[in-house]
Amino acid sequence: MDCNDKFSIARSPYTPPEILAKLAADEDYLVRVGVAENPDTRSETLAKLASDIHDKVRVGVAHNPNTPPEILALLLTDESLSVRASVAHNPNTPPEILAKLASDVHDKVRASVARNPNTPLEILALLLTDESLSVRASVAHNPNTP
Repeated sequence: MDCNDKFSIARSPYTPPEILAKLAADEDYLVRVGVAENPDTRSETLAKLASDIHDKVRVGVAHNPNTPPEILALLLTDESLSVRASVAHNPNTPPEILAKLASDVHDKVRASVARNPNTPLEILALLLTDESLSVRASVAHNPNTP
């Protein structure tokens, strides 16, 4: 079976969680990305993938809408800006994690917090005064901004 086949299986909504767990150990990082992004991947598997050496796999975990808050909290301090921005964008990220990400050094992360519909109004008000135009624009586009 080649990488493309395994990637398709990893992303499929019909792949059983047991198979996803096996594919999570695949040597090809793209297969692991497919598993990380699959909403049917179990939290135990996502927890293992959250420490993957490849940042695209960790981005997949951070982006997965079913990643539990405790795993998102682990990714809060990830060295990769893309991982932190994906945590900030995830609709299941708890407000306390969004509050920490609102002060990230990179405006891409702060803009993702500003776009998240679950960002509390107090944090949106803080981001409205951000030095970055993209962050302030993201606050304006948030559906919960008054």
